[in-house]
Amino acid sequence: MEQVNSIRPKGNRVVNVLIFIGLMILVSSPTMFAGSIIYLASNNEDVWKVIVITIIGIIFTILVMWLFRWYYQKRSYEQNQHQMNLRDILINISWFIGIRIAVVIFAALMKAIYNKSSSENDKILMQQLKELQHINISTVIALLFFLIIIIFVAPYLEELLFRGIFKETIFKKTAFLLPLIVSSLIFSSLHASTNVISFIMYMVMGLCFYMAYNRRKNIKDSMMVHMINNAMAGITMVIMIFT
Repeated sequence: MEQVNSIRPKGNRVVNVLIFIGLMILVSSPTMFAGSIIYLASNNEDVWKVIVITIIGIIFTILVMWLFRWYYQKRSYEQNQHQMNLRDILINISWFIGIRIAVVIFAALMKAIYNKSSSENDKILMQQLKELQHINISTVIALLFFLIIIIFVAPYLEELLFRGIFKETIFKKTAFLLPLIVSSLIFSSLHASTNVISFIMYMVMGLCFYMAYNRRKNIKDSMMVHMINNAMAGITMVIMIFT
């Protein structure tokens, strides 16, 4: 047991840190691609141009997802990727509910202190969606691609990177507190926080995602929590824009 608990990351730790930084630069690229497609669709570009760029975006996104997954599987020391049963699903839903309660509390604090009810990250997403209020083939394609990226792709990549890759390529198996805090700080810093309250809010979200991952050392758990959370936020934004 002692030998198992002392497992260290594979490869050179300095190189692993540099690779993590490189992947951190790449992690938001599918979301940026989705934003560019929204820009094209909202500016009444030719529908075939939007379709071609979307196909390129899909291919690019698949390649990025494959790269992250390949690297994680190659360097991961957590091999016990257990199947998810009903109990695990309910626990993950509980983490999601806890996150949403925290978001409501922090949103109220931002409103009271800064007179802002949402974070800068949410405002950016909302502004992009507002460009799609005129329904046509181009805007529908852009909206669908955007929602797929926000709900499924972004959580998949961010959990592989900020929980799985960060912990398992830089820290030894027994490490907990330091990767928990540092990964959550990095996660928050990349979500366009413009005040202390929004920064803490995203850090708390990062802490919750990490705890969901750490419970079974299974990245699928934090992915599920993250995807449910983003689905709720994404659907809410769409409803607000189109009603």
